[in-house]
Amino acid sequence: MINTILVTDDNALDNAILRNSLYHEHYNIISALNGREALDMIESRNVDLILLDMIMPVMDGIAFLNEFKKTSYYHTIPVIMTTSIDKAEIIEKVVTEFELFDYVIKPLDPINRLILVNKIKAAIRYRNAVKELQELKSKMKQDGE
Repeated sequence: MINTILVTDDNALDNAILRNSLYHEHYNIISALNGREALDMIESRNVDLILLDMIMPVMDGIAFLNEFKKTSYYHTIPVIMTTSIDKAEIIEKVVTEFELFDYVIKPLDPINRLILVNKIKAAIRYRNAVKELQELKSKMKQDGE
């Protein structure tokens, strides 16, 4: 199964770096330039992971998370935040409040890209395990009826 990652970032260079880094990992990569586009894509595509920039036009990362939290996908699609904001208290508040899977600080130099790819792999493994567990529970429920 090929997992789909939604890269949400308005910076064309960061978007390209992320897409290029993930392409070699054999993921299906789709892109959004802001939170509004990302919400639309989640509704129309099967997304397994969201990479989310914090600072974007139209709808920033926080506004996206507030809207995303209202959807049925909120607890099933992990989100990894990518941000140039490096204030620990702000990151901790956002990660905790929105139950984010993780975060990576920009710029996405070679070390941060490697860290991000490893976090993505872990998040995808988590997402796939949750999906398998849900399918197993559903099957057990059907067999019990």
